Amino acid sequence: MHSSEDFYAQASTAEPAIMMAKFDPETMLKMPAKFEKTSAQTGDFVLTQAQAPGAQQNELSPAEKLISETITAARKELAERQAKNGKVDAADLKEVMPKYFPKMKEAITLADTQAAAGRKTAADEYLRVKPDLEKFAVDFPKAFERFGKASNAVTEADGESVGSLLSELVESKTAAARKAEIRKELAKYPDLADSAEALNKMSTDAEAKFGKLYKGVEDMQNGLAQGLAIRGFYVESLNQTGADPAEIEKVKNEAKAVAQIYIRAMQAPQTLFMPPEDLQPKKPLPPLQRA
Repeated sequence: MHSSEDFYAQASTAEPAIMMAKFDPETMLKMPAKFEKTSAQTGDFVLTQAQAPGAQQNELSPAEKLISETITAARKELAERQAKNGKVDAADLKEVMPKYFPKMKEAITLADTQAAAGRKTAADEYLRVKPDLEKFAVDFPKAFERFGKASNAVTEADGESVGSLLSELVESKTAAARKAEIRKELAKYPDLADSAEALNKMSTDAEAKFGKLYKGVEDMQNGLAQGLAIRGFYVESLNQTGADPAEIEKVKNEAKAVAQIYIRAMQAPQTLFMPPEDLQPKKPLPPLQRA
């Protein structure tokens, strides 16, 4: 049994079970929602939602959508009680929140399903493209090093104009005649145009060849992160509503196990196309990218 003051003290500084794995809650593992106290005098509480970093409301996963809807429904019910009674206290939370526990568990299952499906896709694709991926891992740094050496010759005065020309050169919509003109303009910098086009072709080909692998890795990482965040909110809700200790311990153990999987999953490359830092051109140029 928790007093309203105990509830606020714990909820406002909530560290879900995932924190036992030494994760930073301000990054991927930010809780999707929390309880906040609205008045020190009355002990009122309000349920608020905090969007995970980088997430887009129009791109919610099934798990995110369900937990968002669940939080919205719970918040609405608490708001109605507040309007009727003039406050929302710990007793209201203990009566209202358990009704939404099944949906929280369903959201966790959806997140876990996404993670598992992503892992399977990534594993299957890795086996399929492994020879090409190993070749790419050798060839791409060499191609970027070649481009870096050529770009290092560009003077500071020409940096901006050359960068614009390179971006136009690698744009697929640029007409062949215009590309020929650009190559002539860049001829004073040996191998710059050729190395830029070669690097761009390698990146473009890799995006097509390894896109499904990357998507699987991304789905796995996102599913794990969502599952951790939702578990964090669920276990906090369980704690603050006097739920079955066995259920609380079960969710905590799940979170610790998933956190370890998440650590390993995040060792997968965030992008397959990120140039090695030690091969970056010594002189800065505008990004070489398609418009």
